[in-house]
Amino acid sequence: MGESTLATDTTFNKELEPGVISNEMLTKAILEQGHKGEAGRLAQLNQLHLETVTVIRLEFQNILKIDHLWVMKNLEVLSLSFNKIDKIENLSRLPKLKELNLSFNYIDKIENLDKLENLRILSLYGNRITRIENIDKLERLVIFSAGRNNINTLDGLERLRFLKELRSLNLAENPIAQDADRPLRLYLATLLPHLKYYEYMLVRPAERDAGKEKFQRELTDILEHERIEIIERTKAAKERDDEIRLSKSFVEHLNAHQLFDSLFERDPEGAALLSIGSEAVDLKNDYRNEAYSFTQNIYKMGLEQQEKRQAEIELYNRCIRDERKKAQLLGQTIINNFISSFGNLYKLATEIVGALKGKDLYSKTYNAETEKLLDELNLCKSGFNSLFEDTWHTLMGIEMQLFERTEEGNSTFKNTIKEMTNEFIEMAQGQFVLLREAEINFSDALVDTVQQFVTFKAASGQADQLPDALKESLDDKDVISNMAAGMRDQHMQQIDAREDKLITRSRNWVKELCDDLENSENKRNRAKVQEITYFLDQHRQSFMTALDEVANKLEV
Repeated sequence: MGESTLATDTTFNKELEPGVISNEMLTKAILEQGHKGEAGRLAQLNQLHLETVTVIRLEFQNILKIDHLWVMKNLEVLSLSFNKIDKIENLSRLPKLKELNLSFNYIDKIENLDKLENLRILSLYGNRITRIENIDKLERLVIFSAGRNNINTLDGLERLRFLKELRSLNLAENPIAQDADRPLRLYLATLLPHLKYYEYMLVRPAERDAGKEKFQRELTDILEHERIEIIERTKAAKERDDEIRLSKSFVEHLNAHQLFDSLFERDPEGAALLSIGSEAVDLKNDYRNEAYSFTQNIYKMGLEQQEKRQAEIELYNRCIRDERKKAQLLGQTIINNFISSFGNLYKLATEIVGALKGKDLYSKTYNAETEKLLDELNLCKSGFNSLFEDTWHTLMGIEMQLFERTEEGNSTFKNTIKEMTNEFIEMAQGQFVLLREAEINFSDALVDTVQQFVTFKAASGQADQLPDALKESLDDKDVISNMAAGMRDQHMQQIDAREDKLITRSRNWVKELCDDLENSENKRNRAKVQEITYFLDQHRQSFMTALDEVANKLEV
């Protein structure tokens, strides 16, 4: 990770212009880092697809800013060590990144790493960082180095306890590592029970015991604060898991009161109308219960329909696998027969060619023995050509039949999955219609209740007790109706938006699924055709090579 003592001098080439990450820099680096052959040729022609690259090192490039790496969305290993970067940024679009090396730069703060959920190795060695922070979301981190920085506080180290997979840590040559009265190694040994190596040396049980004794009070305080956060994190993790699980059914945030509760967030007009007290709150609660029944129906239908779609997908995959297996077995039989016949013909051809060696093939007339051998060689060649053509047509026929059956199966599957999805959308739309009707009924009932409340307060001489937002309605009776209309419009927009989201995501899923099936089959078919062609061409080349010597003499 670039932490050798040989690399302590971080001076840069003064003649090098400030670096800006560009396609040209990326392509040049990829070519220089070992992409040879066809990949190298494409890189030289600027045809290399950067999104396919998984590893790149941009070191000693005088780079000032992390930028333009979004084009490498499949990047897994990135090294930007020995540059002049002062801020961690623009990495959120590299979700597959597993290893990040930013050692020997000018970074003074750990930040903007939350999206790198697959990160395993992180090196920030030799920077200007003053504290450990913003790292506890990297739950898959295994190796972390922040040695030779300016870290001067133990605060923040406790966040590393949330990195349950962290096994190796290096914080050497920081100010906090210089306090002999508070040995950092012992502190970390007790603070991080999952840690195996500190400064690349095994953490021993005796060190953990010594750390527990020396830092018992600090550890007790940390555990007390951590207990509450663990509960909150567990709850948040469950919500994330639920969202991911339910998003496959297109009903995320519909399994409880989330949609209803969102209607009244940032809703000052609704809040004003509800401020009259219990009567309005009772109406809201009735509406809440009614809305819950509708969203629950959508939620349950979503899960049920997802199970049906998944069963259909599994049935389709099973049928396709069976068809491909049949074609593979049939093709293998044809290939085995070809290899056997080819072997016999090749052996016969080489024997004839051997027998013709030393014969006078330059003469315009041949003796009877030579004539017979040449006739046999021609028969052998004709036999191979027939074998080649028959095998090619048979294998291509098997592949064409498989392709056609797969296309037919794809078409049937597409129609079925579209019908299932449309059925779910229609059922969900029916529930959204009922939800909008409930919103209208609630709004109308709320207007009547609020108007009666205002009228009563005014008639009983208690107008001064009205909520400030409703006092204007004493002079203008339309105020309450207008406020309710504004509330209703806002709620309707949110209901419509959630319905549109369900419909759009459902239909996009179907389209992407069907497009993937078509593209996958076309790709498989092209690869199979190329495989057949290559296999037969290789054998034809081998056979013809055996005849070249005789053919050359006959052409003279």
